[in-house]
Amino acid sequence: MVRPIIICASVISLLLAVFCSRSPLEVDISGIEYNLEIKRFDMELLDLKPDSIEDAITDFYTAYGDFFDVYNVHVLNIGPASHRRYPSYLSMFINDPLNREVMEYTGRIFTDMSDIRLQLENGFKRYMVHYPDSLPPEIVTYVSGFNQGLLIVSRTVGVGLDQYLGRDCAYYDLLGIAEYLQYNKYPGRIPPDVFYAWATAIHPYNDSVDNVLNRMIHEGLLLYFTKAMLPGIQDSTLMGFTPEQMIWCLNNEKQMWTHLVEHKLLFSTDILDIRKLIDNAPYTQFYTTDSPGRAAAWQGWQIVRAYAERNSGMSLREIMAVTDYQSILRQSRYNP
Repeated sequence: MVRPIIICASVISLLLAVFCSRSPLEVDISGIEYNLEIKRFDMELLDLKPDSIEDAITDFYTAYGDFFDVYNVHVLNIGPASHRRYPSYLSMFINDPLNREVMEYTGRIFTDMSDIRLQLENGFKRYMVHYPDSLPPEIVTYVSGFNQGLLIVSRTVGVGLDQYLGRDCAYYDLLGIAEYLQYNKYPGRIPPDVFYAWATAIHPYNDSVDNVLNRMIHEGLLLYFTKAMLPGIQDSTLMGFTPEQMIWCLNNEKQMWTHLVEHKLLFSTDILDIRKLIDNAPYTQFYTTDSPGRAAAWQGWQIVRAYAERNSGMSLREIMAVTDYQSILRQSRYNP
């Protein structure tokens, strides 16, 4: 068990400065011409009249392609739009009193998405510098009935806005959503979540050997990518940690690593071990209750950072393409 380190409040403000460390991969985007459009599918559905649903189906297919079918089948669970009863099913979803209340509330929370749009636009400009032969994905917003926050279909990233209504949103309490999950359900989480999700799409996990170490380092790569797209983001915000949880990681990094090594967890292929260290949770079960969930993912990020520093000639794209995760650990010479 990792021992917690208690620090006085006067130290906190000093340590907070560490949380906003800048990425060494910052690039000049002033010459990149790109204007991001956020397609508000959620508002189109809200404004849709019951007698115009059948006519709108063709327009939705034209505007949203495969995303439209995936949304219907896997998010709303009402089947494909080609089904003869589809217009009736969609009408019931849109006009259900509670669904409509949530859709209208979501529309009010996200009346103005200009700040989110600018963060995403600048991030994808950086993406175009690092991946010059690639195009950014389309961004489509939707309401999911609280089913799904992010959805990637081909070159479309869907954002379920009802998963980002604010930490104090009463709906989340009514749904019984745990407090640690509610902490990251606010509008400002959309940009890092979008880039993290896009990273998983373009750099999937090499699962030829699935163990704790490999998962840690792959998570570290995804976080490294996200930081490169949003270099000004605080490290605690990127991780979804509270300030206190971030301080805990900074002060217990060595103890965490020692625990993983001494208890032979790094090469464990037990899916329960992997989930306890990588998945969202109130805390990491191998450590203290002061630790954040996903503490090992944060440590994987530190390994990738160390690897990048020792391979400063490599581009972001080259770093992200490395799928020999144990090689990343060896070359990083990580020693907290």
